[in-house]
Amino acid sequence: MSTGPGGVVMLGKPVADAIEARLRPAVAEHVARHKRAPMLAVVLVGSDPASERYVGKKMESCARLGMVAETRKFPSDISADGLVNEVSRLSRSPEVDGVLVQLPLPRHIEQHDLVTTNKFDVFDAIAPDKDVDGVGRDAVAALYRAQQERIRLMPGTALAVRRMMAFYGVQTAGKQAVVVGRNDITAKPILHMLGGRMCNAAAIWCHRHVAPEVQRRLIREADILVTSVGTGAYRITADMVKPGVAVFDVATRVDAAGKLHGDVDFDAVRPIASAITPVPRGVGPVTVAALCENLLRAAQLGAGVRVAGYSF
Repeated sequence: MSTGPGGVVMLGKPVADAIEARLRPAVAEHVARHKRAPMLAVVLVGSDPASERYVGKKMESCARLGMVAETRKFPSDISADGLVNEVSRLSRSPEVDGVLVQLPLPRHIEQHDLVTTNKFDVFDAIAPDKDVDGVGRDAVAALYRAQQERIRLMPGTALAVRRMMAFYGVQTAGKQAVVVGRNDITAKPILHMLGGRMCNAAAIWCHRHVAPEVQRRLIREADILVTSVGTGAYRITADMVKPGVAVFDVATRVDAAGKLHGDVDFDAVRPIASAITPVPRGVGPVTVAALCENLLRAAQLGAGVRVAGYSF
């Protein structure tokens, strides 16, 4: 935690360190008991530099904790049906404990409004007990129901935000939470988490189909603001938020110089906020740690030595 003029800076490293400290002996115990390390297969389609950077961090974290991560690369012109088959094959492998499909996928697979095979079919090809990013239909349904004691694998970014909220004492019950963006692995799971039984907030969605003036009003009223747009054209500025807001910037984009950015004008918004995450060094490290947490959970579920449920 960083303090000073303005709100608390919610750094990700202390939260990630706490997760890793809990995981390290548990991984060692699992390896000793089952004679192999939990294994993650990362599906990477094409050669997007940002995606390769994120995959590298995930692999480093797994290795640091004594787990194994391998990248399975496929050409950008692979068909959606072909990718579904490859993901299904990985899911059936007894050597693989967790499967993660790195996003974004090529446009011809991402277009989920088509009747043909698309990214959701790719997600659903991951076996439920190996879905470490929580993107398949079973994980989505479990989060929608929000029975915390029954969730098997929680979506990674939602889990990271929830861990940060617990670590930094951000209260959610009865608060007005606004989630900006409508993507499938960050904004959607976080909205369901905040508005469901896990957090009991009044959760509102803002996205490009909402009139700009309505967006600005809703954002201005937010007690908790989560933003995940990730484009250079979008920016949360000081005049857009109310005093005391808790801000979670989960957006990431890499500029031409290779620098990582979020959605929030951090220096301008921090003096107004009660708490705020930076980019980089905010939610990102916790998301990677949450993935490692889920990988161990998946291995334990597969071995029959863990029951469902999360605690915070």
